[in-house]
Amino acid sequence: MTHLDQFIIEIKAFYDGRPWYGSSFKKIVDDITPQEALAVPGNGHSIARLLCHMNKWRRSLTVRLQGDTEFRASDNDPDNWPALNTITADTWENAKLEFAELQTVLIQELGKRDDAFLETPFVPGNEKYIYRYLITGVIQHDIYHLGQISILKQLLRAAKPNN
Repeated sequence: MTHLDQFIIEIKAFYDGRPWYGSSFKKIVDDITPQEALAVPGNGHSIARLLCHMNKWRRSLTVRLQGDTEFRASDNDPDNWPALNTITADTWENAKLEFAELQTVLIQELGKRDDAFLETPFVPGNEKYIYRYLITGVIQHDIYHLGQISILKQLLRAAKPNN
């Protein structure tokens, strides 16, 4: 098995498989209602906002894999942490669709390459930042924020009054 094969297995398990650390993205996210996704508990983030942020960094990787090495993402980009008052039920639905599309593109693009690609810089002229680093970072980033989404979902559901 190649390193890229392993990355693909991890990305697939994260999305809708059986990751070693718990539930998959789909299992956690699929039953979140728009009301839950838009709720803002004390931490200042909604589930929908977290997903928009996850999409931003997944998009950064997929755009580069598709050949746009000039693409730059920044913490300050408006689509990275969108203002809470701009996020709607439609934003939530579109963010879920985008994540699914990015999943497909990511698997397709990684499947076109071999392990030597992992040592290629993703910032032209900067040997420090190679694709192995970026792919690993996106996987870790997704897992981290999925944990936050899971906790927010549990907190929101625990706070609902019993009917």
